[in-house]
Amino acid sequence: MSLPEEAGLRTRGRWPPPEGPRAAIVGSRRPSPYGEAVAEQLGAHLARAGVIVISGLALGIDAAAHRGALLGGGVTVAVMGTGVDIVYPAAHSRLAEEILAAGGALVSQFPDGTTPRRHNFPARNWTMAALADVVVVVEAAQGSGALITADAALELHKEVMAVPGSVFSPLSVGTHGLIRDGAALVQNARDVLAALGATQEVLDDPLSAPKSLGIAPLPGRDGIVSHLSDVLALSAAEIARKLQLPVAEVLGRLTALELDGAVRRHHDGYVRALHKDKKPA
Repeated sequence: MSLPEEAGLRTRGRWPPPEGPRAAIVGSRRPSPYGEAVAEQLGAHLARAGVIVISGLALGIDAAAHRGALLGGGVTVAVMGTGVDIVYPAAHSRLAEEILAAGGALVSQFPDGTTPRRHNFPARNWTMAALADVVVVVEAAQGSGALITADAALELHKEVMAVPGSVFSPLSVGTHGLIRDGAALVQNARDVLAALGATQEVLDDPLSAPKSLGIAPLPGRDGIVSHLSDVLALSAAEIARKLQLPVAEVLGRLTALELDGAVRRHHDGYVRALHKDKKPA
């Protein structure tokens, strides 16, 4: 399969991006809270270390990786399956503007005006692999489009890495298969930096240098619900910025609140759950 030269890509924003290593972070459009937390943290930690974070602007892992990179104060590039003038999904229009405002770029191999078409996205995945130095897969069910990106990376002689997950989750089937077949296992950003040959040290602070990735929920109700509306969904990264807390902590709390019925997931964010008043006995 032929791939477009970088110079031939249609772009919005800063292109080419700054010099430095590039990592693509891809995965499920319907991730678990664990997968979303990992993608956001990896995006944040790698961006803080000077890595250009590449993903596909899709729901789920892609959006989490982009938001993490923004949270880390770095540059992220969205490779699109539409023309660069059409943001898909439309719910990510604000995210696309945030990427541009932070010095990143929207790029596409398709002409302006190209609408979302199923066959565009496998081609987009090849372009992501071509632009990256390493591809990291975070949660992928069997047959996931993220595995197309991994296959493309292997064909292009790029390194493929994968994050392990629960053996009980169908979202782990693809990533565990990659690891079984030789993909490097990712426990934290340092694993990816080592694969990139990056010399930058991840700073020792709660955002950029966890010893491992995962969710650290805190017990009890807190101020998260007061920051949510009934209609407008906020991502975990946006809530974390408001509360000045690590994303993983916020995701842990959101998971507990969701189980408690206080919040619910809506598209790629969270809203306050509405409760009907109980009728008197």
